[in-house]
Amino acid sequence: MSTIVTVQGAHGTVSLTYPCPDNALLAQYVAGAIATGIGNSTIIPADSVHSPSPPSLAAGKIGEFVQLGTPIGVVGIPKGYNYLVDAAPSASFSDNNPNAGQEVLVGAGNLNFIATGGSGSVIGGGGNDQIIIPATSPNSWFISLCDGNDTIKALGSGNDTINLGAGNDSILLGVGSSAVTTGGAATITASTGSETVTGLDTNVIYGAGSRLTFSGTGGATVYGGTGSDTVTGGNGPDYFRGGSAGNNILRAGGGAATLFGGGNGDQLFANGSGAQILYAGSGNETLTGSSVSNAPDTIVAGSGAATIVASPAANNLFEFISGLGGGSELVTGLSSPTQVDIHLSGYGGSEEANALFTQINAGGATTLNLSDGTSVTFQNVSTLTAGNFT
Repeated sequence: MSTIVTVQGAHGTVSLTYPCPDNALLAQYVAGAIATGIGNSTIIPADSVHSPSPPSLAAGKIGEFVQLGTPIGVVGIPKGYNYLVDAAPSASFSDNNPNAGQEVLVGAGNLNFIATGGSGSVIGGGGNDQIIIPATSPNSWFISLCDGNDTIKALGSGNDTINLGAGNDSILLGVGSSAVTTGGAATITASTGSETVTGLDTNVIYGAGSRLTFSGTGGATVYGGTGSDTVTGGNGPDYFRGGSAGNNILRAGGGAATLFGGGNGDQLFANGSGAQILYAGSGNETLTGSSVSNAPDTIVAGSGAATIVASPAANNLFEFISGLGGGSELVTGLSSPTQVDIHLSGYGGSEEANALFTQINAGGATTLNLSDGTSVTFQNVSTLTAGNFT
């Protein structure tokens, strides 16, 4: 159910529609501040009917500009207009106001906003919005959009927070002509829908119920939520957790990374030479480290059935945690017991001896069975000794 938020302007009020309750509350708070400011003459209001472009303000004054109809071209927002209210079906603005604490409200219309100036908040009501923070901007923005199909390009060096609704959204983070020196930290929360995110610097992404596609070049933290996600890391450090719907594809980059399977049918890939950890989780999953060389990789068993494609050239550590296992693991890609290093965490003191005593050697493979029901088979490894345990 949508909420109508009434905002005071220069010649009456305008109504903005917000189908997202959180955005409606934020918009109501800003609308209250505008009404109070106009009432006590600390905010000077103007609108597009009486002035197609915001008139200049005296030094030190704060203004509000209300866009009532679709403008011709891009409307420039000059210094001092800390409150922009977009009630038009579609409108484009270039923010030339250098002030901090700006508030931009848009209802069901389509907003195109270029944040060339200061910093503040953009609160959307469900239109198909495009928000651009140029690479030259050092400022931080809070962007909360609703259920439209939105495009966000947060290319500046500020630390931005982005909340998205149920639409199919595209987010580009810190990738511009000066990408090496720009791109601040961003926190992104997505709802249902489909989200495509490209990131440069340290980003935190919450996938919620969406199908998330993320590609990073720096470090990133991605929480997949309940969707199915495709996540590719960069130089790290990366922390990726797949969505609980399963069928996630999580690829580490060249740096340090920790990857968690989120459901059934996940595929986790180690890469590069950085220290990486792959957690199998509860589903039937495939963990691949065959492309890794001389990397200290750790494979952590889960409660499902996992196939592990290990690299004979890597320093593979196979970790089993009491209470978190119970599944069956098949390890392929190895050819010698010297390539196997096992760590048992949380088990009793006799667990290693019992596992070695009961190991099954058949067909050139070795199977170990642990007390919590975990079973692991190492193909092409004929036998294991105490030297394979850390």
